[in-house]
Amino acid sequence: QQRPLKQSLGSSLCRESHWKCLLLTLLIHACGAVVAWCRLATVPRLVLGPEAALARGAGGPPPTYPASPCSDGYLYIPLAFVSLLYLLYLAECWHCHVRSCQAPRTDANTVLALIRRLQQAPPCVWWKATSYHYVRRTRQITRYRNGDAYTTTQVYHERADSRTARGEFDYSAHGVRDVSKELVGLADHAATRLRFTKCFSFGSAEAEASYLTQRARFFSANEGLDDYLEAREGMHLKDVDFRESLMVFADPRSPPWYARAWVFWLVSAATLSWPLRVVAAYGTAHVHYQVEKLFGASSPPPGAVPSGPPLSRVATVDFTELEWHICSNRQLVPSYSEAVVM
Repeated sequence: QQRPLKQSLGSSLCRESHWKCLLLTLLIHACGAVVAWCRLATVPRLVLGPEAALARGAGGPPPTYPASPCSDGYLYIPLAFVSLLYLLYLAECWHCHVRSCQAPRTDANTVLALIRRLQQAPPCVWWKATSYHYVRRTRQITRYRNGDAYTTTQVYHERADSRTARGEFDYSAHGVRDVSKELVGLADHAATRLRFTKCFSFGSAEAEASYLTQRARFFSANEGLDDYLEAREGMHLKDVDFRESLMVFADPRSPPWYARAWVFWLVSAATLSWPLRVVAAYGTAHVHYQVEKLFGASSPPPGAVPSGPPLSRVATVDFTELEWHICSNRQLVPSYSEAVVM
């Protein structure tokens, strides 16, 4: 079983520090403190004119009067900084609100139903091989120097895809089953941030050998068709809408006070968005749920005829370096210097 975990205050700050919001907030309050100091504080200033001359002639102390430490013109400098920083602060708050709204909001029952569909969905491990080369092209560019315009010819290299092939792992002879954990305790928290990932593993050496053989056969069949080969692979679940992130509330119609939009903007207008984000991160539980499919979970059916003779890994590639690139999932992409030399 797997349960959502609530973070400590230090862990929530390490996960999402929101340092941009904190920095802008501190700068706004610092500039505001400077403006308040200029408006409220007073310093003695000497009186200039005949009265000062008479006081110096009589041997008395020079006359002074209380005045602001900032001149009238210098007072507008921190005010301009406060206005600019406040606009940047509101823009950062808007971006934060947009990012938080990107994760769909739902309830615990809907999430549990989605997890059941993910567990029942058949997996598809796919491979994609793109053969391509670079084409040398030229273009005219207008440049300006000392006010005069002149045209130059620039040479560049553009990628041209010549062939794309796709394949997938055939696991019908080995079987597959879901070994994902059971998620419990979603309703125990007012807000839970749920992150989904998917992976696969092998329950037998035969299934792993079959996967590596099919994978190496696919990439070796598409190797050498053009100058370069881009190899990609991945996994998706069929007939299900896979979402990487969800925000789960005990009652989506009545979320916690710190998750409401009007509270966020009211607090943000008062330059208190960073404390609200810390409270929201501390009050939100987190769980990373991994959907895992196990290949080789069942033995081949009786009387099944193999699709072809068994192939070893060495027999499916031309040389050792290609096998190393394929098994380590490295893309055979040329560097810029190699493309220029072509």
